[in-house]
Amino acid sequence: MVKKRIHNSDNDVTDFVTISKSLHDLTNVINNDMLVYPGDPKPHFQSISTIEENQVNVTSIILGSHTGTHVDAPIHFEADGEGISDVAINKFIGETMILDMSDLENRHNIGGKGITANEFEKYSHIVKKDDIVLLYTGSNDPSKAPESIMKRFSYIESSGADWIVDHRIKCVGIDSFSVEKYNFTTPLTHKKLLSNKVGIIENLSPELKKLIGKRMYLICTPIPLKGLDGSPARVIAFNLLE
Repeated sequence: MVKKRIHNSDNDVTDFVTISKSLHDLTNVINNDMLVYPGDPKPHFQSISTIEENQVNVTSIILGSHTGTHVDAPIHFEADGEGISDVAINKFIGETMILDMSDLENRHNIGGKGITANEFEKYSHIVKKDDIVLLYTGSNDPSKAPESIMKRFSYIESSGADWIVDHRIKCVGIDSFSVEKYNFTTPLTHKKLLSNKVGIIENLSPELKKLIGKRMYLICTPIPLKGLDGSPARVIAFNLLE
């Protein structure tokens, strides 16, 4: 077990938690053949040096800033917003509750189903101020057709974004490609969350299903790409110990 300091939004130490050394990796593996949000570039790996020829393996990597499991930066939707390298890392580290929103999958229409304030309110008794909230929707279940995963995923309605802000949640994560409805007209959810300094983690792995209903400790580490609108991230959840 490991004792971990909890930091509040001002980077001051407020308490300790005890976490298990065992972990759950919630990150999708990036590869050339993975599904990406429609219109985003597909990852491309190309060997530029090999052990056989140069005594060392080196690979050129081309990928979008929102490839796989990733974090959104405010500049993704705000012209004068922070880039990912300037976003405080502690926004993506802390206690987390994993909420089950998979029942919405049964009510999917052609554009996916939105998570409203009413769905969040069911969990108001277990969600605390400054929590990170992770939403399991089942949208990226590998048994689904690619078209469904890419376009008919669950997302957060604007009323759900209001609930998150009103309850002072510091970060929200989802297993869908986006917290926003596919083919949106106005990105109300992103703008509401990012303008209120709420962190956004998207495209968590299906492994999230195993953690439904648990309170855990989350460490999410985006790559500090200078000034960019987002970054792939490694997302790890640890069990909390009494």
